[in-house]
Amino acid sequence: MVMVMVTAQIEPERVVSRMGAFLWMFSQRSGKAVVVVLLALYASSGNAGEWKAKSNVVFSEIYTDNIKLQESGEDSDFISVIRPGFDVEGKGRRANMSMRAAFEFNDLGGGADALNPRIRGDGSVELLEDFFFLEGDIYSNQSQIDPFGAAGNSSLNKTENTTTTYDYSVSPFVVHRFAQFADLKLRYTFDDQINKSDELSDSTQNSVVLTLNSGPEFGRINWGLTSDYKKTKFDGGGYLNQNADSERYSSSIKVGYRFDRKWQLSGTLGQEWNDYQTYNNEDTDDQFWDVGVLWTPNKRASVDLGYGQHFYSTTPRLKLTYQVRHSVVSVSYSRTLTDTRSERRNADFFANQDVFGDLVDPITGEPLFLTDNVTFRDQGIFTNELFDSSWTLKGRRTSLTLFFKESKQIREDVDGDQTFTTTGIRLSRDLSSKLSATSRITWDERESTAGDQADTSRFYLSLDRQLTPKTSVGLAYSFSDRDSELPSDNYKENRVSVNLSIDF
Repeated sequence: MVMVMVTAQIEPERVVSRMGAFLWMFSQRSGKAVVVVLLALYASSGNAGEWKAKSNVVFSEIYTDNIKLQESGEDSDFISVIRPGFDVEGKGRRANMSMRAAFEFNDLGGGADALNPRIRGDGSVELLEDFFFLEGDIYSNQSQIDPFGAAGNSSLNKTENTTTTYDYSVSPFVVHRFAQFADLKLRYTFDDQINKSDELSDSTQNSVVLTLNSGPEFGRINWGLTSDYKKTKFDGGGYLNQNADSERYSSSIKVGYRFDRKWQLSGTLGQEWNDYQTYNNEDTDDQFWDVGVLWTPNKRASVDLGYGQHFYSTTPRLKLTYQVRHSVVSVSYSRTLTDTRSERRNADFFANQDVFGDLVDPITGEPLFLTDNVTFRDQGIFTNELFDSSWTLKGRRTSLTLFFKESKQIREDVDGDQTFTTTGIRLSRDLSSKLSATSRITWDERESTAGDQADTSRFYLSLDRQLTPKTSVGLAYSFSDRDSELPSDNYKENRVSVNLSIDF
């Protein structure tokens, strides 16, 4: 029944042409570099290799009572979706690669994207034994354009407030070992980012990193010399017509000492030279330092604590993990200098293992939710004060996760900051050997010094039934409630979907 409804509204010719258009567009910017990497991988795979591949397709029919996410005059609509996906992994003696992808085709129309591709792939090849290597990756994902504008938790609405970001990088590097004394690595990386929305400028980044790290000869003492150069260029001025081009260079020395298997100390001292726009003409050239301690009392616990100083701020940091048999606690805090293009690229999805290290299927029948790496509508460098925490309890049939994440982003190019906070609960349970339920509740709070503020709460519940070893059907319901300081920007939405998933 689901397949009939979907194929009646999405013509196969349109699906093929849209996928072809996507691949053509991507190849115009990234094709040459990706082809070089793939040919190198293919040439090396003949020596020895192990390949694993699986694929699936999801057919969905969705009903929403507020397709445009409006405060009044809500319009209901049906959305038909076909989402093929695949997971490929290859390992050889001198080359390896992996790629996970899902292509979400829909019949929304009205200015909405008819194709939402989600891709994460990477590969590496050893061109000259123990000396010259080549790595590359490819990425695409969906995110929100204006963090304070109305948007759902996926791209399947007509707000025109989401975009697809395409990104690829090519990175050749050489390594050399000076006997047991030190290891040398010189790496060059070219990274190209393309945003489908005209409001977000495309950009390229060239970087060179040179490292010399101590070898086994030094025993408990470890040291490292690092020199890092990075130049970023944007094609346009973005939403606020800001010059976001930047050039950053740093050199540092790091020294550490391992007392035993539980305790390690480290210290870093360096100099950085930066060239980018700041709103108060701040001097961005300065020395920096950092001291840290790593405590690993056992295999289940780890605490990495540090404190430092850069020209833009002090830089405290913390990373804590603790695992017992059925529970994992994770807490991290940092204050770092980053930019909007990095945040749009660093989203984590298609994970192939859970927090316990158990393998999971990265390609599922769930919707392609927007990334939670929310950032400015514009482009530029900012200080990101990030706190991220979660607690997961896993039983034989039930898994519960509580999470809290807050990102305070302080811009360098204009006088302003924004804070994004997400709190949530995830609960999943196997009701029987073939029936499972998944539920999520999230509270999303956003505010800025400019007076923008928006709070959104969401509830999601799904039931999945295994029909055959390779076929399952699902029924899902979600409710969203948004309260915004912007005029006519509140909304409520109910959404119901029916899914049929087939594995191959």
